[in-house]
Amino acid sequence: MSLGGLHLSSHRKTAMTTSEELRSRRAIAGSNLSMLNDGPGQALSRAEDDLPRRVAVATRPRLGVGQWFHYQEEETLDRAVQLLHELGVRDVRTGVSWADYHRPQGKAWYRRQMERLSEFNVLLSIWHTPPSIAEGGVCNGPPRRLRDFADFVNHICQEYGEHFDEVELWNEPNNRYKWDFEQFDPKWRKFGAMIVDAAHWVQRIGRRSVLGGMIPVDPSWLELMASYGALEHIDVVAIHGFPGMWWADAPNWDWYHTWNGWDGKIAQIRTVAGDRPIWITETGLATWDLHSGRPERHAFQVERLQDAARAPAERVYWYSLIDLDPQRSAIEGFHVDENEYHLGLVDWKGNRKPAYDVFAELLRDPQRATGPSAREVRALRRRRTA
Repeated sequence: MSLGGLHLSSHRKTAMTTSEELRSRRAIAGSNLSMLNDGPGQALSRAEDDLPRRVAVATRPRLGVGQWFHYQEEETLDRAVQLLHELGVRDVRTGVSWADYHRPQGKAWYRRQMERLSEFNVLLSIWHTPPSIAEGGVCNGPPRRLRDFADFVNHICQEYGEHFDEVELWNEPNNRYKWDFEQFDPKWRKFGAMIVDAAHWVQRIGRRSVLGGMIPVDPSWLELMASYGALEHIDVVAIHGFPGMWWADAPNWDWYHTWNGWDGKIAQIRTVAGDRPIWITETGLATWDLHSGRPERHAFQVERLQDAARAPAERVYWYSLIDLDPQRSAIEGFHVDENEYHLGLVDWKGNRKPAYDVFAELLRDPQRATGPSAREVRALRRRRTA
């Protein structure tokens, strides 16, 4: 999820939002987002109690990592490849920004990115409309000619297809920061038509098509996509979720009043998804503590990683590997939400967080999801900062 993904500040306009809009920035996409009658404090407390802790499942998902690479971010790409090898990661989710591809040297930059990642199993997310061809002149606007997206996806598959087998079509399409449905596509008809063409081409050229991860997880939205025929050529349905990233007085990344564990989230859409696999293509937890103003939620990040590793999904991609560069703007703006800058297993300075070691352990032995205790996490942090 992140909301700090593939963007180019000169290629989009970030509108100022009120604090209330930020609290609901994950978009409104169905009746599942209606507020409960109890107050936020009571609901938050109950949601924390309901988070799964040590629930065993018959099979473990394939665990991967999500990491966006900004235009010509060579140093971060090199760091990431080294860390991925160190961790033993095989599955990587990254992306190509349609807008950045059309910058000077954009094609060459993405060739370097894909070649550097060629030894991993890459899930490639393609999104971000070039402003010059977008409604409203913004990256989250639909292309004026919807077929252009399918043409671009086909082009990327022809250019770099030797380096990936799966294509994720867009990212969080029911999040207005990623697809401005409120202004340009209130019933997602344009999005549905765009996906019909793109998914058809992905399958035709022998790649696996993944419907861009939705958040919130909304069966009504997925039913809408099915009614437009958008699922006909979709092989995998993706979802996003950020349990524990909710507060009574700050922007929420998920909806505490509808959280009932990964089992419940996936069960919500299982009927509509049919026999298609469901992947969690983004989940994570920021280590930034909003109240103390310091990165202190390391033990909680470990717990959420352990929970995700037991989710009843075929694959789970943890977001992210490396914290966002503090000198960059996230999708809402420059340090508007500090959480955007602390989602990594490694901080921007290169320090491994406790969840880094747990992630490596999970890859070595998926059946072991216990990890260190909160006390052990704190001790590990002290040793690393000493």
